[in-house]
This record gives sequence, structure tokens and C-alpha cells, in this order.
Amino acid sequence: ADRLIVPTSIGREPGSPGPATMLLLEHINLFIPDPELGRRFYEALGLQLNRESTNHRQVHLNAGFSQMHLVMKRNIRPGDPVEVPQRWLGEVELWSQEDKSIIIQRLQADDMLVAAGVTVEEEVEAGGAWVLLVQGPWEVRKTWRITPAPAGFADALRSSGKGHNCGFAGIVAMSRISHPCRPGSAELIADFYRTILGSNEVEVKENDTSSAGGSLKLKKASVVFRMNDTLPPQYLDFEEQEDAPPADAFDHDEVVKYHVCLYMKSDADFQNSYQQAERAGLVWVNDRFEGDPANPLASARTWEEAEAAQQYRVKDLRGLDSERPGLVLEHEIRSWRHFRCPLLPAQKL
Repeated sequence: ADRLIVPTSIGREPGSPGPATMLLLEHINLFIPDPELGRRFYEALGLQLNRESTNHRQVHLNAGFSQMHLVMKRNIRPGDPVEVPQRWLGEVELWSQEDKSIIIQRLQADDMLVAAGVTVEEEVEAGGAWVLLVQGPWEVRKTWRITPAPAGFADALRSSGKGHNCGFAGIVAMSRISHPCRPGSAELIADFYRTILGSNEVEVKENDTSSAGGSLKLKKASVVFRMNDTLPPQYLDFEEQEDAPPADAFDHDEVVKYHVCLYMKSDADFQNSYQQAERAGLVWVNDRFEGDPANPLASARTWEEAEAAQQYRVKDLRGLDSERPGLVLEHEIRSWRHFRCPLLPAQKL
């Protein structure tokens, strides 16, 4: 059978404690009211439309082995249309194999994008590499940071797995995602990744900025994702900011009710993470995916359901011994065996 060969911790069995490495930060899911505008913007950035998984409810666009999911229907049943667009509150860094002039031309030549307030600004990093900072439709700041992909990255990616249907275009990776969090919450979020998901690559350090008065040292929790030993890692950063929304904004504000999806690297890691989440009372059901018994992406309520679907959901990011979450942000947590994993099959056994 075709399957991905993934390294597991030596001697680890489901239910046994031990460190895990996160496999893939796979997608961001945003509600949008206008699929045509959303599609044209992300294609202008260099993402590839995934025609096979795009349908009347959502648009999928590939960014290497990661994706953007743009959803036009708030729920599976009855399929209410999205009215309030969601905005990612942090920054998303994308690696491109195209020349910057091509991206700028696409963004500035589309009248629909210009009328929607899309802007692009060019900067030069200390080492001389170019950076494009882009503000998209419905956004109030420059969310998208595009930089050149490392030499040979696209070819190395192609040899790492089948990828998503329809492949990829100019954008070859979602290399880093950041999200703001309240001062004092980075350690709480890191504790979630360590004690619930079992990650052995979570670092908390002082952020580049301090509080306005300088008395409070702001921190950043950085989670590492590794597809294999040859590709550069991805990063999910939670950055403390004084103007960050309340930790539970997800529960009250439609604009930030988005989610991220990530993949676990082994069967043991996936089962252990579910058991820890269940023990902490964190397993969560998102009603948006309910209403269709045949939906393979519905929320799991038990280990049997999680094992059958190869995924489950949580939203309160807190550790086993924490009483409050550092952040409320829906996580769709999947096993590497999930039918949509772009790393399957990497090679045949």
C-alpha cells in the first residue's frame, strides 16, 4: 500500500508520554462574502486554485503543501451565506518562486482588487532580499508578507509527497504565521502545545518589542513544524501585544472565528494528543460542520470518532494544569493518515 514513511519516537506506543514533532501547518480557514474577489486576490499573490476541492461552499487555494480555505457558507446545513468577512489578525509569510515584478503587476493590474483596497509595498531586508507587504480585501493592515523561496525549495517539495490536487504556482510555502495574544499569555499557549499536543519544539522568548512604558517585557511563543529532515521548518508564532484582542475574542466576534489546521507526525502522537485533550476537557464540537451525517470533516466527540475521521477539534489553548486559555483559536488537528494530507503517498512500501 502507498503510505508516508514518518519518523516516530523509538519505542513509543499510543498512550505513552513522549515528545512529538508537529508535521505540517496546513491551512487557514476564513469566511468571505465574495468568492470571486477572494479567488482573484489569492491567485494574484501566486496561490494555485484547487479546482477539485473547490465547490459551492468554499474556495481552496494551494500555497505549496499548505492552503487557504475561503468559505462562503457559514454552516453545512442549512448553508447560510457569509455576511461578515473574517480577517487574520496576525501576519502570514509566503515564499514565492516568482520575480517580485510579476506579483506586483498582477495585484495592480486587476481593477477589482484595486477597488477593494488591495495595496502592495516593497521593502528590502538587511541582506538585500526583497519583501512584498500586501493588504488584501476586507483587511485594515498589511497581512501578507511575500519573500523569495530558498533556492531549490520547489523541487525538494515536489519530491516530499503528492501535494494537493492541482499542484502549486508561484507561492510554494506558507513559511510562517503569526497571531497576536495578550501580554502574559505566550507561556500559557506554549503549555498547550507541550502538554496537550506533546510538541518538543516550542520556544518562548522575549519579543522584539516591549510595552509602551518599557516596564513589561513582551514574549513570543514559537511552534515548529517539520515535514522532513531536508525541508526548512514552518513556524506558528504567538506574539504578545498590548493592543491584542481579549483571549476569548473568538467566542464573541465573528471576524475572528477562523481556524487553523495542523497535522501530527505519527499515530502515537495523534492518539496521545487526543487523549490529553480529552483529559483536559478541551475536545470541542464546531456546530458549523454538523448536520450532514456523511460529512467526513464533522467534529469528533470520542476517540472512536476521532480515529475514524483521523481528526478532532479544540479551541481553548491551555495546558493540563492551566485554568484559563492563553488564547481561544480553533485548531483542526489531523493525523498524517487523514485523506487530505498532502504528504501521502510519499513513497511506496
